Amino acid sequence: MTDGYIHGSTDAVEVARLEKQARWTSPWLLERFSAKPGMRVLDLATGVGAMAGELCRRWPGIELTGLDLSAAQLHTAARNHPEARYARANAAALPFADRTFDRVHCSWLLEHVSAAVAVEVLREVHRVLKPGGWCHFTEVDNSTFQTTPPLAVVSQVLGALNDAQVKGGGDPFVGPKLVGYFAQAGFTETDARQRPTLGSKADPVFFQGFIDEFAEIFESLDEALGPSMKATLQQAAAELRGLFTRPGGELRYAATVAVARRVKP
Repeated sequence: MTDGYIHGSTDAVEVARLEKQARWTSPWLLERFSAKPGMRVLDLATGVGAMAGELCRRWPGIELTGLDLSAAQLHTAARNHPEARYARANAAALPFADRTFDRVHCSWLLEHVSAAVAVEVLREVHRVLKPGGWCHFTEVDNSTFQTTPPLAVVSQVLGALNDAQVKGGGDPFVGPKLVGYFAQAGFTETDARQRPTLGSKADPVFFQGFIDEFAEIFESLDEALGPSMKATLQQAAAELRGLFTRPGGELRYAATVAVARRVKP
């Protein structure tokens, strides 16, 4: 996996942002996830455990394991979400026996790795799933990000983020490629769907939450993009927040959610 991981901090502000992100996105990003009590669930790239906590809360009784490469993030996860167990390992070399899990959940991992590593990760996911079990991946497609009216400084920051991910070996446009990656990894049943999301004054509460989500992401990028970008990041966040009061202001984005089943024994 790439060393250029973005959003890898465990400071209190970043942890709070990730927890808020998980609470805000889980009602619609987990629409197609389900698990029964007693099922073994792997939360791949669990980070600080924010989505692990949501999975345990929404599906009580599951046996959840969170896995990540970062010892610092796992320490935070174990402290904040002790309802799960945790393991440190590379997602492309999972330390579990074949056919261990009923479900695998993963959010925002494959954007940070190369195509070859993405396929390796998915092969490992296929291996550790039980026959009939399935995985649920949420991934980015930053080409879908759009504001009305267009905001030049916001586009500048998004471009810098995309460039940093590509330079680090990742892919900020990975969403539409998921079906092909799953097929290469051995999955024969994959349902990948874009999840278009529109923020506008038609639903002001959702619009405000959607704006805050991206504004807070931008504000967190100073570590990844460098201190020279700090003022630009703050300006971009402020202009995003200003969309709420602009006549006709809108924000659009479409994540990709893929569900793939292990068919073969």
